[in-house]
Amino acid sequence: MTPWPRTVAASAALALGGCTQLPAVPFQGDSLLEQTRSALDTRPQRIELAPAARPNLQRGDTFVFGRSTVSRVSAASAQSLTWTLADGRSLHGTRDFFVPPLAADYPGRRVESTISGQPASLWPLAAGKRVSFEETRRTTWTDTGHVATVRRRWDCEVVDARVSFVPAGDFATWHVRCSAYSPRFPLPMQTITWDYAPSLGHYVRRSWFEDRRQRVAMLSAALPGGVATPARIEAVLARLAAE
Repeated sequence: MTPWPRTVAASAALALGGCTQLPAVPFQGDSLLEQTRSALDTRPQRIELAPAARPNLQRGDTFVFGRSTVSRVSAASAQSLTWTLADGRSLHGTRDFFVPPLAADYPGRRVESTISGQPASLWPLAAGKRVSFEETRRTTWTDTGHVATVRRRWDCEVVDARVSFVPAGDFATWHVRCSAYSPRFPLPMQTITWDYAPSLGHYVRRSWFEDRRQRVAMLSAALPGGVATPARIEAVLARLAAE
């Protein structure tokens, strides 16, 4: 993602206490080059972090990635969440951020997945925990009605705890990596990583490989459901667009 200024649109209840912000260092010449590099270093910093319980997101909780990607919880139950995106599409899935959506609409196709196994056993997140589960993914193309089914095995691991630097701020996170395997191919077909912030109950960074490019989505703002009104969300998007 683009290195936008660090801003936080979440309320004080969502802010991360005790995390150090990156210092502002003026560029005063080559003699300070190493100091400047060190001050602006945003590589992961390993930390100690308590195990993270399964999130308790509620209807209305809203997260903005980049300058304009809005995800909002439109329905919540004990085991599942439904997300509404800015373009009106919806994603329905479990409360486990690392599990593929159970149902999702994309331009020209609908994707539905059945999960076999116990992915929720990865909770509470703690370094070294692992889980494997199976996904059967069925894609239906709207125009033709053609249906394709693929099967994947997902291997997920909690790698470590680290400070994750994103435009919304600096968050204590658990770094989770999942790789998807085809039954007939020994190498991973896809690898996705998340930095999950227990203070938000959601991830603040997601990375994956698509269209021959490594892609990263980083959190720019988070609003709890009680204050995430349409006007407030529009104000946040206007501010991000102006920065």
